Amino acid sequence: MVLRCSERLVYDCLRQWHALNGYPPTIREIEEDLKISSRSLVQDLLVRLEKKGYIEKQPGKSRAIRLAFSELPLKGIVQAGYLTEHPERFFEQVRLDGRRYRDGDYALQVSGDSMVEAQIFDADIVVVRPTDDIWAIRPGQIAVIWLDGEGTTLKHVYYSEGETQITLNPASPAHPTRTLARSQVAVQGILVGQHRQDDGLWVAVEAN
Repeated sequence: MVLRCSERLVYDCLRQWHALNGYPPTIREIEEDLKISSRSLVQDLLVRLEKKGYIEKQPGKSRAIRLAFSELPLKGIVQAGYLTEHPERFFEQVRLDGRRYRDGDYALQVSGDSMVEAQIFDADIVVVRPTDDIWAIRPGQIAVIWLDGEGTTLKHVYYSEGETQITLNPASPAHPTRTLARSQVAVQGILVGQHRQDDGLWVAVEAN
């Protein structure tokens, strides 16, 4: 979720404290850093950050604020379209603010516009939970699928028990639905998160 200006000021203060000191500031220290004279305003902003998933509080501690973020390997590009190419894979760590993910989850950057009606846009980052099991995907769930000869694509996946075909639905009328033989595709993982660049942060957004 995108942060308002006042929320972003407090969040940036928290990040700087963690980076410089290795621990979070107290509410008084936030007030002093940001020159805010109202404790209730700081507390209200912290409540908003907690509701949006950017921080977690540990009751009973003076330095009770914990940032909620994950650093995941960014393993390359996933096509939100059907392009016959194999983008170069790259491996680096990316910090994703506003969500915590499991060990083993990884990030991919979206290329294309076939999922825009699911609010997944070109250049967004999606977080993938690896699986090669088709039965781990609920019908209609968004997953990363490998297409033989084409590379990876991000689509809504539909199938029925006993069928030998999988249907891949885009979230854009400009792109066709495709029904393929199971032998032509391989499941790589399920979408479990999405982030968008916002003034230097990869902020969490809700996929549809």
